[in-house]
Amino acid sequence: MADSTDDDEDEFDDEFELERAYDRDELAAVLREFATALAADQPLQLSDGERTATVTIPQRVIAEFEVERDADAEPPVAELEVELEWDDADGSSVRLEEHDGAVSDSAGADAGESDDGASGGDDGAAEADDEANGSDDEASESGDGYVESESDEETVTVRAGERSGRTGRFEIYEDRAGEWRWRLVHWNGNIVADSGEGYTSRSNAKRAARSVMDTAPAASIEDLSD
Repeated sequence: MADSTDDDEDEFDDEFELERAYDRDELAAVLREFATALAADQPLQLSDGERTATVTIPQRVIAEFEVERDADAEPPVAELEVELEWDDADGSSVRLEEHDGAVSDSAGADAGESDDGASGGDDGAAEADDEANGSDDEASESGDGYVESESDEETVTVRAGERSGRTGRFEIYEDRAGEWRWRLVHWNGNIVADSGEGYTSRSNAKRAARSVMDTAPAASIEDLSD
């Protein structure tokens, strides 16, 4: 019986569930991020403010789509459920991370290189942007592709990164003037780009960062020198 209890506890520890309300436009942006990650063979990240789940989806999956309507509910509700399932014999496709840095997965050693690169971004970011000094410590705790303060609502993010597993991230932060900004941080901690201007709200800064993510893959290099 003891072994059965331990197995149940392990199974519970390997579960992550996130539920929140979205505007339709916000949900469309989330689904686009999922589609981009799937097409580029990049991991997906989901965060509930306390834990982050990093999911690598393989080439072949079983997809289940289910539509329900409960007419007896008050008010009546409709539901569309999408479920993906795949073989994960070595336990390497899902990694759960507490925001205190603890990692729960069977491939923690393989993930260590990526985690070190991400955690190194705070020092480099602080040196390059004095305005963000007050927010770097809080930002580093989320572990998301978008890095935000610990008081943020639940978010669904996709970590943008290289095929090698070393990943960069967009950081969303509030500067000392009360404006929201974004910056793109390389896995080694160097700031690659920033918003250049402040935004009145966090959502506007996120929208601007997403616009850069969507535009960059199709952008060309132009030499403007004489």
